Amino acid sequence: MANDDPWVPSRDLPVRIRGTPVSELEQALVAIERAYALDAPKEEWVWEPSVEAAPVDAFEAHYVRAWLDRLIQHACTQSEAAHLTDPAAALLVHLAGQAAGGARERLYRFFLDPNRVPRSCSEAAAAVRIRDGTLTEDALGARTWGAAPYLARCLLQQYKDATTRPTTILELGAGTGLVGLALAQGLSQHGTVHITLTDHHAAALDNLAHNVSINAVRDVEVRRLDWQTIYVARHQAQGSYCTTAQTLPMHNEERAAAYGSVPSDAQFDLLVAADCIYDPHHAAWIEAVAQQHLAPSQGASRPQLQLLMPVRSTHQAELQSVYDTFCPSQGWTIIAQHTLDGIDNFGPAELHQSDGAARFGSFVAYRYLIIERV
Repeated sequence: MANDDPWVPSRDLPVRIRGTPVSELEQALVAIERAYALDAPKEEWVWEPSVEAAPVDAFEAHYVRAWLDRLIQHACTQSEAAHLTDPAAALLVHLAGQAAGGARERLYRFFLDPNRVPRSCSEAAAAVRIRDGTLTEDALGARTWGAAPYLARCLLQQYKDATTRPTTILELGAGTGLVGLALAQGLSQHGTVHITLTDHHAAALDNLAHNVSINAVRDVEVRRLDWQTIYVARHQAQGSYCTTAQTLPMHNEERAAAYGSVPSDAQFDLLVAADCIYDPHHAAWIEAVAQQHLAPSQGASRPQLQLLMPVRSTHQAELQSVYDTFCPSQGWTIIAQHTLDGIDNFGPAELHQSDGAARFGSFVAYRYLIIERV
């Protein structure tokens, strides 16, 4: 094999583990670490989705996982290979993707020129450091979902050369705060902007506060916001439908309350939400939030709600609920929409066949909607 040939697991890993010298097994683990960028800087460059790295054949990832399983079984019974158990298990966790991993930090760099592939980190319009928290059954927001980097980039592009920009921004279901923190960096170069990052789960709020602190941004606050509570209050409904995403234990309520709620009379000229509608009821809840909090600031741009959500064949009802809710008969109009093809790296890790910090993962179509009052 030539030195410049790409490393291919099914071809280059030892076929038989038993009988292979331990030194060769150690080298194989190092090769896997390099191929899947486990030892690379935790950094992602976000630019034009069409030029980002394409995912590779899932067969190779399956082959590596099976090989690591066999190695762990071997190491558990052979004392001379016992020290390989922990690094092999760590690789398996990494290959399983974000859902299996614990807390981690990552630096996102945003590049706005659609006509060139970035060559240097100095070309980035914004750089945001994010800690993803541990994923738990009732706290999905502590991780950065696939839509967030793209919504952040779309917004940075939109306002880069705009004559008017929002001055008060509310991020709904902020999760790790990537969108709001990117806007805090990008828009603060053009004037004062105040950003409120919101979520309803205490773990997500704790993580949001941490991410605000490590980015040293100004005029960014973290507040609790429960969409369903606003919806019920506005519609005076009793026994309204609940989902497990909003039905939380009492200890969460006590911890979340420490962050304070968004004042009911607070007004914002931009509301943003990335991958926040995963139940058909969520569109109506978000619409209630927009009715209460979306209003123009003096000298700011026309107030808008901007959404980015993945187009999933299994979630057509959720997508349709947005169109049914934000329609002229309800006092809303969708002034712009388009679909962009991007990457969702929430799933299993992919082989890195190129240098740099390209985003790897599964291809996903995202629907981008800009909504205003009629």
